[in-house]
Amino acid sequence: MTGTRAVSALVLALAGFLAEASQAPQPTLHLGVVSFYNPRLMFIKHQPMVDYLTATTGRPWDLVVVPSYERLVDDLCSRKMTAAYIGPFAYARARAACKAIPVATLASAGKPTYRSLVMVRDDSPLKTLPDLVGKTVGFGPPMATAAHLVARAMLRDAGLNPGIDVGCRHYAHQEEPARAVLRGEVDACGIREFVGEQFTRRGLRVLARSEEVPGFLLALAPGSERALRDELVRVLVTLPGQDSGAAKAIRAWDEELAGGFVRASDAAYEPVRRMAVRLFGPSALTIPAASLECRSPEHRP
Repeated sequence: MTGTRAVSALVLALAGFLAEASQAPQPTLHLGVVSFYNPRLMFIKHQPMVDYLTATTGRPWDLVVVPSYERLVDDLCSRKMTAAYIGPFAYARARAACKAIPVATLASAGKPTYRSLVMVRDDSPLKTLPDLVGKTVGFGPPMATAAHLVARAMLRDAGLNPGIDVGCRHYAHQEEPARAVLRGEVDACGIREFVGEQFTRRGLRVLARSEEVPGFLLALAPGSERALRDELVRVLVTLPGQDSGAAKAIRAWDEELAGGFVRASDAAYEPVRRMAVRLFGPSALTIPAASLECRSPEHRP
């Protein structure tokens, strides 16, 4: 074989190798979410977002529903998850634990913030937060933001010490504290605004609203490639403003997510860190989640 033919053969072989490599299946990326609701409903709500990521990034994504915030933070920090759709308090703990990377913040109703509600039954005689003294409040999991951290801070700001002045009970899923109020198990509940508003049509009313807190966000595992972060910002934040098809796809997601995303910054979550430290002390972001629980005896008569 002449030199020219040898070079030509090498080029053809290399071209064939590159073509095969480009067609090779890419590794699946994993998006973790906590089971805020029952697992089936979580897939109904979040699978369209995962399908969108697969379609727009050109990389396969799958949805992984985990049972607790602790597990989600652990899996993100250990890189079992590529990314997580995560609440503000859990994100703050993941950032402290392993430098999780903020990517995009959910824009609920067009803004990257939301509120916590304290709710009671429509027929409750309670009128203000101080009226809850001697009563029992239902919270979400210890690492929940609106359903625990913010609601608990609201009680403290009203002069009540949860666990002493107010009894408390934790529930695993977002809607469970509200259902517990309806059943008469607790007198009031802390709950995320989006979820609580649905219960105003089912027998509950708002006793108090919190100030705005930064929203849920998509965060990447530590050490993730900058290119992946940039790509997620592109498809979640930039592309919907430029492409009507992408914007339409996002508007078709579950109403909890259909507001889309804005670019996230770690600094936006500083108020959540300060609130946690105020309630739980300087180790609030590193102590075991069980240490965040309100463990007092209930005061409900």
